[in-house]
Amino acid sequence: MNKGMIRTLSALLALALPLAVTAEGEIYKVVDKDGNVTFTDQRPSDASQPMDLPPLSVIESGVEVPEPAAEAEAGEAAEVREPTPRELRRQFGDFRITQPAQEETFWGTANTVVVAWGSSQPALPDMSARLYLDGTPQDVPASGNLSLTLDRGEHTVYAELLDARKRRIVTTETVTFFVHQHSVNFNRPAASPRT
Repeated sequence: MNKGMIRTLSALLALALPLAVTAEGEIYKVVDKDGNVTFTDQRPSDASQPMDLPPLSVIESGVEVPEPAAEAEAGEAAEVREPTPRELRRQFGDFRITQPAQEETFWGTANTVVVAWGSSQPALPDMSARLYLDGTPQDVPASGNLSLTLDRGEHTVYAELLDARKRRIVTTETVTFFVHQHSVNFNRPAASPRT
């Protein structure tokens, strides 16, 4: 090696040596003219000396910290999955009109009929139903009953069970029933023959 190269390497080593001496994690205490104390990891001046800090106390808690991936999986498992229409059809397959009975006739009820519907399984909170009376739809709860005042004659009723997205899950059988009133002419005595 020639003398020029040695001088260059020596100069580079002299410049790099202070950087290598500064160890990672050194803390310096700086007090300003007003007495405010600041702690920093930047050397405030060349004459500054790092503080001698006592070693940290570490206490093991025994509690395992879950990995981020495990937390995400646990969050997904805790998230409630919406049941599919097929699963809902199996669960609520017995959804039906429970009142009136097929071909039931109502006499003397002041034209009032109670229509009831439901399933043996309790409905999910976000489910609803649509009741069709003589073809006219009416949104109703997923299970319950409704008191109706109807005209005399033949009527039909059926219901559809709807999921949270208002998709039809189950449709009941159509029930036909009759509303009649007593007449003043009903059971009237026959006219007697004249003599």
